[in-house]
Amino acid sequence: VVSDTGHGMDAETLQKATEPFFSTKELGKGTGLGLPMVHGLAVQLKGTLRLTSQAGLGTKAELWLPVTNIAADEGKPTVAEPKDEATEKITILVVDDDALIAMSTVDMLEDLGHDVIEANSGERALAILRDGRPVDLLVTDYSMPRMNGAQLASAARKIRPELPILLATGYAELPAASAIGLPRIGKPYRQDQLAAEIVKALKHGSNRGASR
Repeated sequence: VVSDTGHGMDAETLQKATEPFFSTKELGKGTGLGLPMVHGLAVQLKGTLRLTSQAGLGTKAELWLPVTNIAADEGKPTVAEPKDEATEKITILVVDDDALIAMSTVDMLEDLGHDVIEANSGERALAILRDGRPVDLLVTDYSMPRMNGAQLASAARKIRPELPILLATGYAELPAASAIGLPRIGKPYRQDQLAAEIVKALKHGSNRGASR
């Protein structure tokens, strides 16, 4: 059970809360996929998500899951390793054609304290860079339709030659033609891994700028 004392939802909003792409947030601030993902997972596991809310008083979410007969793993709990380095607040452009992956990455980056701009295609990302919006780092998926991550990186460098770029890919190795010396992070990745690779990508960008 998770509850808050926020704005809450009226009856009409509550009825639509688990509908995909429904969101009360302003454009660019949410995808409307968070609660549908939780609801879908609960149903897949033969459980349910119960939401109760009242405008002005807050919301309560109950996640009901069936009891399992599988014995619990008695192994030691995983302890997160301390972060060696932290990155100061920067503006990161995240590019991924998969809305769920983009949303997850944006959430992780915002939780790390960064400002995030989201784009769902290489074309949109290039438009943002051409507009002159401040961007300290580009994090892009590799496998995207029309323009893959390596192609986007090449085009982005023509607009901003010193822009640090981090390539996210589910492939073990990139095609030789796409090996343009970019820092890479393999999918799926955890928040601590993403934070560490951001530090490396920024250093890589700084070194590239110095060498030029």
